[in-house]
Amino acid sequence: MAATHWYQRSAGGDRSSPFDEDYLQVLVLGVVTALFGLAVLIWPGQTLRLLGVVAGVWLIALGVMRAVTALRSDTSSSRRVLAGVMAVVLLAIGVTCVRNADGGVVVLAALLGMGWLLSGFAVLLIAMPAKGSARGWLSVLGVASVLVGIAFLLWPGPSLTTLVLISGIGAVLIGAGEVVFALRLRTEGRQLQTGS
Repeated sequence: MAATHWYQRSAGGDRSSPFDEDYLQVLVLGVVTALFGLAVLIWPGQTLRLLGVVAGVWLIALGVMRAVTALRSDTSSSRRVLAGVMAVVLLAIGVTCVRNADGGVVVLAALLGMGWLLSGFAVLLIAMPAKGSARGWLSVLGVASVLVGIAFLLWPGPSLTTLVLISGIGAVLIGAGEVVFALRLRTEGRQLQTGS
């Protein structure tokens, strides 16, 4: 039986369990990303090591969420493979950030840039088969993540203040967008389930 997701479901399909999992995953990713951004902005005067540890924890959380997607039984094989590869890469980058957090601004910027790029590309791939407003929201979030990643990779030697501001503002905006999208997804799911 083919797997169905919130962006593929018809009016007559079973929507409850997989839909709730999709909603919760997007919500958790948004909250974790926004909290990462707030932590970075609240403590801007801290050392590079703190930024590296916070960024590493955020990337590890993203990797764990991608691993959850890879292990879900209702996920298509191609999406499971992509999610699994993304999980391994994000976890590796996150652990590297935590272990080498005081290795320098350039190294941290490059690692963060790769994390943002990979996360953005994953969201864009998920957006391709999506329909309607879901496709638009996912595309905007994916492009925003890719642009933040490119900024880090093109300018890997910014001052610590610039690195903190870019990281914090980007994470808060993208995390807030993910939370809004998750809430909208939940509302649409409830409307579909009640038939209204």
